[in-house]
Amino acid sequence: MTSTELTGEEIVEQAKARRGGKLLPVHELMAEVDPQILRRYDQLTAELLFPEEPKALDLKTHYLVLVGVTTAVKGDPDGVIWSAKRAMQHGASRREVLEAVLLSGLPGGMPTIEEATHALKKVFDES
Repeated sequence: MTSTELTGEEIVEQAKARRGGKLLPVHELMAEVDPQILRRYDQLTAELLFPEEPKALDLKTHYLVLVGVTTAVKGDPDGVIWSAKRAMQHGASRREVLEAVLLSGLPGGMPTIEEATHALKKVFDES
Protein backbone atom coordinates (compact mmCIF):
# COMPACT_ATOMS: atom_id res chain seq x y z
CA MET A 1 0.00 0.00 0.00
CA THR A 2 1.49 3.36 -1.00
CA SER A 3 1.26 6.48 1.16
CA THR A 4 -1.54 7.83 -1.04
CA GLU A 5 -3.53 4.65 -0.37
CA LEU A 6 -3.30 4.86 3.41
CA THR A 7 -6.50 5.39 5.32
CA GLY A 8 -6.97 8.56 7.34
CA GLU A 9 -6.45 6.57 10.52
CA GLU A 10 -3.21 5.05 9.22
CA ILE A 11 -1.93 8.51 8.24
CA VAL A 12 -2.66 9.82 11.74
CA GLU A 13 -0.97 6.82 13.36
CA GLN A 14 2.09 7.26 11.13
CA ALA A 15 2.33 10.96 12.05
CA LYS A 16 1.91 10.15 15.75
CA ALA A 17 4.61 7.49 15.62
CA ARG A 18 7.07 9.95 14.08
CA ARG A 19 6.32 12.44 16.88
CA GLY A 20 6.57 10.13 19.86
CA GLY A 21 2.85 9.37 20.02
CA LYS A 22 1.70 12.98 20.21
CA LEU A 23 0.12 15.27 17.63
CA LEU A 24 -0.11 19.02 17.92
CA PRO A 25 -3.49 20.73 17.44
CA VAL A 26 -2.45 21.76 13.92
CA HIS A 27 -1.89 18.10 13.00
CA GLU A 28 -5.23 17.09 14.47
CA LEU A 29 -7.00 19.80 12.45
CA MET A 30 -5.30 18.67 9.24
CA ALA A 31 -6.33 15.09 9.93
CA GLU A 32 -9.90 16.14 10.61
CA VAL A 33 -10.25 18.31 7.51
CA ASP A 34 -8.34 16.08 5.09
CA PRO A 35 -5.88 13.36 6.17
CA GLN A 36 -4.06 13.72 2.83
CA ILE A 37 -3.01 17.25 3.87
CA LEU A 38 -1.52 15.76 7.03
CA ARG A 39 0.20 13.05 4.94
CA ARG A 40 1.87 15.65 2.69
CA TYR A 41 2.81 17.85 5.65
CA ASP A 42 4.21 14.84 7.47
CA GLN A 43 6.34 13.88 4.45
CA LEU A 44 7.82 17.39 4.32
CA THR A 45 8.50 17.59 8.04
CA ALA A 46 9.96 14.07 8.01
CA GLU A 47 12.55 15.26 5.51
CA LEU A 48 13.27 18.54 7.31
CA LEU A 49 12.82 17.76 11.02
CA PHE A 50 13.47 14.05 11.35
CA PRO A 51 16.44 13.26 9.11
CA GLU A 52 17.92 9.89 9.82
CA GLU A 53 21.29 10.95 8.47
CA PRO A 54 23.02 14.31 8.46
CA LYS A 55 22.79 16.37 5.34
CA ALA A 56 24.94 19.51 4.99
CA LEU A 57 24.62 20.15 8.74
CA ASP A 58 25.41 17.52 11.34
CA LEU A 59 22.35 16.62 13.43
CA LYS A 60 23.53 18.52 16.51
CA THR A 61 23.84 21.72 14.51
CA HIS A 62 20.59 20.98 12.69
CA TYR A 63 18.66 20.93 15.97
CA LEU A 64 20.56 23.89 17.45
CA VAL A 65 19.45 25.94 14.45
CA LEU A 66 15.88 24.84 15.15
CA VAL A 67 16.24 25.94 18.79
CA GLY A 68 17.27 29.41 17.63
CA VAL A 69 14.70 29.73 14.89
CA THR A 70 11.85 28.46 17.04
CA THR A 71 12.83 30.94 19.72
CA ALA A 72 13.25 33.87 17.31
CA VAL A 73 9.87 33.40 15.66
CA LYS A 74 8.24 33.17 19.08
CA GLY A 75 7.42 29.54 18.43
CA ASP A 76 5.58 27.44 20.91
CA PRO A 77 7.52 26.38 24.01
CA ASP A 78 6.98 22.73 23.05
CA GLY A 79 8.97 23.39 19.87
CA VAL A 80 11.84 24.87 21.86
CA ILE A 81 11.76 21.92 24.25
CA TRP A 82 11.57 19.37 21.44
CA SER A 83 14.43 20.84 19.42
CA ALA A 84 16.60 21.42 22.52
CA LYS A 85 16.17 17.78 23.57
CA ARG A 86 17.03 16.60 20.07
CA ALA A 87 20.12 18.83 19.99
CA MET A 88 21.27 17.43 23.33
CA GLN A 89 20.58 13.85 22.20
CA HIS A 90 22.98 14.55 19.35
CA GLY A 91 25.72 15.91 21.60
CA ALA A 92 24.88 19.57 22.25
CA SER A 93 25.82 20.90 25.66
CA ARG A 94 23.55 23.05 27.80
CA ARG A 95 25.81 25.99 26.93
CA GLU A 96 25.38 25.39 23.21
CA VAL A 97 21.58 25.18 23.53
CA LEU A 98 21.50 28.35 25.61
CA GLU A 99 23.72 30.11 23.08
CA ALA A 100 21.30 29.20 20.29
CA VAL A 101 18.52 30.82 22.33
CA LEU A 102 20.60 33.89 23.14
CA LEU A 103 21.55 34.45 19.49
CA SER A 104 17.87 34.45 18.59
CA GLY A 105 17.35 37.52 20.77
CA LEU A 106 18.96 39.72 18.14
CA PRO A 107 16.28 39.16 15.48
CA GLY A 108 13.52 38.07 17.84
CA GLY A 109 13.88 40.48 20.75
CA MET A 110 14.62 39.91 24.40
CA PRO A 111 11.13 38.67 25.32
CA THR A 112 11.71 35.67 23.06
CA ILE A 113 14.76 34.75 25.12
CA GLU A 114 12.84 35.10 28.36
CA GLU A 115 10.06 32.84 27.08
CA ALA A 116 12.49 30.23 25.76
CA THR A 117 14.44 30.08 29.02
CA HIS A 118 11.30 28.87 30.78
CA ALA A 119 11.14 26.02 28.29
CA LEU A 120 14.88 25.32 28.61
CA LYS A 121 14.58 25.06 32.37
CA LYS A 122 12.26 22.09 31.86
CA VAL A 123 14.74 20.45 29.50
CA PHE A 124 17.71 21.08 31.79
CA ASP A 125 15.81 19.84 34.84
CA GLU A 126 15.10 16.57 33.02
CA SER A 127 18.69 16.02 31.90
